[in-house]
Amino acid sequence: MRPLKAYLSKSALLHNVAFLQQKAPNSQLCTVLKANAYGHRVALMVPILEHVVNFFAVAAIEEAETIRTLSNTPIILLEGVFEHHEYHLCDEFNFIPAIGNAHQLNGLLDAKLMNPIDVFIKINSGMNRLGIRPEELAHYYQALNDSENVKSIQLMTHLACADEADDTKTRTQLALMANLPQHLSASISNSANIFDDQKPAQSIVRAGLALYGASPFDDQTAESIGLKPILELRSKIIHVNHIKAGEHVGYGATFTAPHDLPVGVVACGYADGYPREVSKEAYVLIDGYKAPIIGRVAMDMFMVDLSAVPESKWDREVILFGEALPIEYVAQWAGTIPYTIFTHLAARIHFNVID
Repeated sequence: MRPLKAYLSKSALLHNVAFLQQKAPNSQLCTVLKANAYGHRVALMVPILEHVVNFFAVAAIEEAETIRTLSNTPIILLEGVFEHHEYHLCDEFNFIPAIGNAHQLNGLLDAKLMNPIDVFIKINSGMNRLGIRPEELAHYYQALNDSENVKSIQLMTHLACADEADDTKTRTQLALMANLPQHLSASISNSANIFDDQKPAQSIVRAGLALYGASPFDDQTAESIGLKPILELRSKIIHVNHIKAGEHVGYGATFTAPHDLPVGVVACGYADGYPREVSKEAYVLIDGYKAPIIGRVAMDMFMVDLSAVPESKWDREVILFGEALPIEYVAQWAGTIPYTIFTHLAARIHFNVID
């Protein structure tokens, strides 16, 4: 069996849930499980979360259907339905769709449902992605409130810049939401805004990246804000080359050995989700020792300089990211964000749940 393995910590996940609930004690917690739980595998996450959170959220109804085979927890469709017949699935399986345009509104009004469903009206408060303009709310609310297909109505918006130090844009969005009818409950905060002590009162907060133990802030790690990384990616050295000064390593011969050195080949590559774009600062950990990545990351493997690692440790597991080596570091080396690395973790990685 290929030695590339991911270890998902149940205790770290439950810590993050409790921590986020403490940050928003007067709101219910929705955990965002779209994109196969940000690459962490829905089938592993749902059994841990279903008894400790209030809602799940996904991007599309196909994702909701997969989760429904695992849990009866209410599921929010953040993008709503794409086809009108999907409202019947919302009725049957307790999916809660967002209504963010006339197509979605008219489809629900015209549907012949057995039971009324809960809905969110999605407000475009300034991100200019999905949702209706605030001035359209009265029309949408009245139409939905008059419909026999609707059981309850809440509002929802998404904050564009909650992770940035300059909160001017966020305050503008929050002020807009505050001017909407106060009798309507709302879901506003994303992971970054949950950490804002001035966040608005709301019915539901939505935790995405923070749930998985990664920081939503560019200049901080999960540990520095009280979270625990829930995933550790480990592999092994599968081959060692002893190369001479002046010899090259990898595709394009981009690394030239400055002196004789041992080169370890790690079983992991960009096809597994490890970013090809990592800089010369990138390293892995082998029993606590740093082993710099040299040459280009290939599809199935990459090479590391083992000069600083005792030979007796070369058979130990290699940590690519996790609690000891934050995912935020890897993302920074690659000029990307943790989201992209998590969501590109390949199906061929062996996932394991640990306590």
